[in-house]
Amino acid sequence: MSQKFSVLKGLVTVIAGLAIATSSYADNKRKSAVNKVKGSLSVMVLGSGGPIATAEGRASAGYLIFTDGKPRILMDVGGGTYQRLAQSGTNVKDLDIVLLSHLHADHTGDLTAVLKTIYFHNNLARGAAAAQGITLPGRTAPINVYGPTSSALPVATPGVSYPNGKLVYPSTADYTHAHYSIPRGGVEHYLKAFVAGISDDDGPMGPGGPVSDFAYTANDLLSKVPGAPIQPVLSTDDGLVITAIAVDHGPVPALGFRIDYKGHSVVYSGDTGTKGRGPNPFAPGNPGSDNMVKLAAGADMLIYDTAVMELGDMPANPLFHILHTQPSLIAGVAKTANVNTLVLSHLTPVTSPRVDEIADIIKGAGFTGKIKKAKDLKVYNLDDSDDD
Repeated sequence: MSQKFSVLKGLVTVIAGLAIATSSYADNKRKSAVNKVKGSLSVMVLGSGGPIATAEGRASAGYLIFTDGKPRILMDVGGGTYQRLAQSGTNVKDLDIVLLSHLHADHTGDLTAVLKTIYFHNNLARGAAAAQGITLPGRTAPINVYGPTSSALPVATPGVSYPNGKLVYPSTADYTHAHYSIPRGGVEHYLKAFVAGISDDDGPMGPGGPVSDFAYTANDLLSKVPGAPIQPVLSTDDGLVITAIAVDHGPVPALGFRIDYKGHSVVYSGDTGTKGRGPNPFAPGNPGSDNMVKLAAGADMLIYDTAVMELGDMPANPLFHILHTQPSLIAGVAKTANVNTLVLSHLTPVTSPRVDEIADIIKGAGFTGKIKKAKDLKVYNLDDSDDD
């Protein structure tokens, strides 16, 4: 009797453990970032940090854009965004638009890992459908990559020994081909065979019809800053419109992007050293005719490069203020463009612990809209007056 009771007690303990584990799994699934997405246009922050690995643990720059609840656009894909994507619970099997603001590693580092995930997610969906007797073909639609065109390093750049005219930053097309093109010997051109192989589980037809085919397009956008126009990137039949403008990131070809959908808009600065006009381009609150003002006009949300403090504060090296934007000039852009919500992102060890101070500077310079501090896996639903 005692032995039976012991066995029964053990069985109850196992069942209780399974129940707790199942409940915990269900709770985690409900709490996943993807389950907080709702409405017509949403932004999920995959990475709110910069190029420095810190104990705070922010991933580098990356944002996932949803339309009508479906993941559709990836804006930058820096180191750590792959992990955040996994944590988010999002299936990106149908994602087909990648926007690269510029080709620094903290904005591109996880590109290949995420592209592979797209095909793994597609294959998982095919397998699940096949188990229910449903034929789901492999993915053949290309992944479309957009980013800046190439630029030579200026001859007078101090401390840099590149030969005159040498391309320091390739075009986005050349960068993408150098990774994935078979004819051009791309270093990761194995993806063509790999994608077909992983989706061919049960012979030539795979678990749900024809196997997947790795395909991409690479598209260059104008990166000359002076007099830059707002340039169309793409528009779709369902009303998605993406535009871009060249922004000043020192010698680095760089873009800001704008996404409009069903009456809502989100603008992303990428990295930019916003400047004013006149004898003092760093005058507080004076964005002049800066390109970001043109792109962000009337936007619901503006995500801005917040890597430095005011000029003369931190960091001391003036190069960083050439490449990035001090808070008072962020305020000038947001105020002049009349945006509703400003999201402070691309936070560094310099700015992350001082975000409240930065917000006070921006408010003091006259911006009266909402100010939010980005964090990884935060979701902003633009249909809501109070986002998640």
